[in-house]
Amino acid sequence: MVNVMLSTGFLVITDITGYTAFLTQSELEHAQDILNELFNAQLNYFQPPLVLNGFRGDAILAYLPEGKIVQGQTLLELLEQVYAAFTELREKMVHNTTCTCRACRNIPFLDLKMFVHFGEYLLQKTGDREELIGPDVILVHRMLKNDVKEMTGVQAYALLTEAAVAVMQLGDL
Repeated sequence: MVNVMLSTGFLVITDITGYTAFLTQSELEHAQDILNELFNAQLNYFQPPLVLNGFRGDAILAYLPEGKIVQGQTLLELLEQVYAAFTELREKMVHNTTCTCRACRNIPFLDLKMFVHFGEYLLQKTGDREELIGPDVILVHRMLKNDVKEMTGVQAYALLTEAAVAVMQLGDL
């Protein structure tokens, strides 16, 4: 039996920049250890009211139900903490390793992008799994395919939809 519940809230994706090149140009076993540590550094901040929904390869998908934060600035501060944890660990890895393998040499090329949208979603429960579904979930996934880096040269960034900015009451960013 499938149980589906319509909700509104923030949909959040963090995505590791350089992931594909890192895996294809590095020793897989060592690369996996590095990636696990970088994912775990992020996961320390994916705590309630932010709900972890799952992994999508190089990305983490989470949601924040409407009304679970007092002000929009709180979500931005959380994302800033996630990015700081990621970059601090990455820099620590770079400076503390004496390993010369390709995986360790490629650590500096990893970075983090974040995507935030506010919209409707269905939380579909099937057995012991929960999956976010709906047009707004698709939209936040499509945000990953953009030309921000090509247009700006910026590799790490947070991209928020107008809907997210409006609900967060942030004004013009």
